[in-house]
Amino acid sequence: MDGMTSSALARLAFWAKGMVSINDARMEWPGFSYTDAEWARMRTLSEPIGVGTYQLFTIVNAAIFITIAAIGIFGVFLPLATLLFPIAAETSALKFSLLLAACAFLIIGLGLPISMHLSAMLVGGKTVRAVLVPALGDEALASKVSWQINRIMLVMCGLLVPGILLFIAYDMQAGPIITVLKWLAIALMAVSTVTGFRRQRNS
Repeated sequence: MDGMTSSALARLAFWAKGMVSINDARMEWPGFSYTDAEWARMRTLSEPIGVGTYQLFTIVNAAIFITIAAIGIFGVFLPLATLLFPIAAETSALKFSLLLAACAFLIIGLGLPISMHLSAMLVGGKTVRAVLVPALGDEALASKVSWQINRIMLVMCGLLVPGILLFIAYDMQAGPIITVLKWLAIALMAVSTVTGFRRQRNS
């Protein structure tokens, strides 16, 4: 049996509820794939969590994360930017972008797990934790979810944030690039939907 705490299991259960809802809608999140056994376990974990409870969790989680993000921006990013770049007009766009990307990764990397932990504790309470029974493989599944989230954050903060800022800073004409990315995103969503339909039909 895994050494999962009740609070960690509750966080996994709330995550599972969201992913199961997406899967039931015949959709997929790129970068978040699971085996049949993992899907079965997530469905079991998500069963005690009602729709209303999950909606409340998402609201509380968003409120807590926004608070943490605000603290990170005003308590970390702005002081560092002021210290490192005292003369704004002479600030390198690349250096500013890298600082913002690093702070975004720090804020999201620390803030999201904290907000999910607090939200699961506040919303789930003893009622949800009491009915969640740990099983073999839960710790590995939780580690996989954590790695998936960190991987997506690394891509977003390491590429997306600096990329957008550099496009703005150097006034790059990205019309064709944006068009290609838009149609690529549409194609990925179409593939995701078709895959979901096929899985639903075969199940």
